[in-house]
Amino acid sequence: MRIPRLSVIIPTYNRSTLLVEAIRSVLAQSFTNFELIVIDDGSVDSTSQVVAAIKDERLRYLWLPHRGISAALNNGLLHARGGYIARLDSDDLWLPNMLATLVSFLDSHPEIGVAYGKGQAIDHQGRILTHTQGLPERFPNDSLRSLLYEDCTCNIALVARRECFEKAGPYDETMLAHEDWDMWIRVARHYPFFFVDQLLAYIRWHDGNFTGINSPHFETILTTRAAPLDKLFNDPELPQTVRTMKSQAYTNVFLYSGQRWMQRRAWRRAANDFIQAVKTSDRPLVTATRVAWLSIATPLLKRTEAGRRAITAIAGFRRRLRERPEQLVVRRQNN
Repeated sequence: MRIPRLSVIIPTYNRSTLLVEAIRSVLAQSFTNFELIVIDDGSVDSTSQVVAAIKDERLRYLWLPHRGISAALNNGLLHARGGYIARLDSDDLWLPNMLATLVSFLDSHPEIGVAYGKGQAIDHQGRILTHTQGLPERFPNDSLRSLLYEDCTCNIALVARRECFEKAGPYDETMLAHEDWDMWIRVARHYPFFFVDQLLAYIRWHDGNFTGINSPHFETILTTRAAPLDKLFNDPELPQTVRTMKSQAYTNVFLYSGQRWMQRRAWRRAANDFIQAVKTSDRPLVTATRVAWLSIATPLLKRTEAGRRAITAIAGFRRRLRERPEQLVVRRQNN
């Protein structure tokens, strides 16, 4: 039996209507030497019939009793045979060059453990939204500190070497969410990451998003956002250079939670998290300025087209400041 170079894992739960598009975006990849493992986390809809109707020898379907996303991912890793691993959520899509771009980069950079690109948000009808995920590392050549500052990866536009998971261990099955951030923090203790500045995936925003503002798990997801940080900073062997990130890491978690509560119009909860961010910060005046930008300036600017363009321009300027010289070279080579 031919061993594939890469294993794609799609965990799914009751998403038969969206799953077909996700699978087709994988099967349409220009890089073809892969296996696709659909891990059904106990779906009770027509998922099994939908997958059975797709005829491709690279596709495998596994059904499990419902245990959550981390258990599904661990089962996928257990059955994966490829030297590279990629994940796609069952409501999202890959662009045709996703695998080819990142596999090519990793092939030519054996010192890098994880390569990732950008994902663009789309709505349930496939219309492009302004939000993107995937950023250059905050601290060049220091993936762990960069991931503690924020989860700069785009989880569905990412390829990792199999050895990364072998070194870091399985996904944490006690986590309802943030299992990916927790995994990448653990991987980054052993392997460097690299950002390839290309759009490689579409992230679908819809009413059924597990982490969306209408999710019944919304509060739990926010209140457990710091769990990966708790695990890391409780390690007595953590180097001091990493431990100095603690205040900044928790501050950014509170800022993130405050923004999410604002999206739900839970103003009191947002204010509490913003206040906690200032109290936690080792630079409270700087953090207070960030709070003002996030809670006052940005919402006001978003009300007008000119304001939205200004936000986009500022975000683009900040991204350019953070780019590594090597990333500029990679982008020029790919053009």
